[in-house]
Amino acid sequence: MVDENRIEGGVRQAAGKVKGAVGDLTGDTKSQAEGWADDTAGQAQRAYGRAKDTVRDAANQVSDGAGDYASSLLDQVEEYGDYLAEQIDQRPITAVLIAAGVGFLFALITKPSPQVVYRRR
Repeated sequence: MVDENRIEGGVRQAAGKVKGAVGDLTGDTKSQAEGWADDTAGQAQRAYGRAKDTVRDAANQVSDGAGDYASSLLDQVEEYGDYLAEQIDQRPITAVLIAAGVGFLFALITKPSPQVVYRRR
């Protein structure tokens, strides 16, 4: 999809060229200057529209690639979850002991350190 700034800039640029040409034919310096200003503003607006199109296209490519990566990652997580469920079914006692060990380590890590208070005598 073409950005509307590209279209509006093209129209403004064309109108500026026409206005400048009329100014040249009539010798009106004000029309020449306004035509030149509109032409230049139209060029800038078209360039802005092209830049927006480029950024939008790049963002679409990145999001498409990110979607593919996320889908692949989700598939891997599901495969690992299935493998883990199978291992828990085969060795339930080992799974409980591992879960208890991980919980104990987590509790040690998140436990606040004791506050030591030094008193002067």
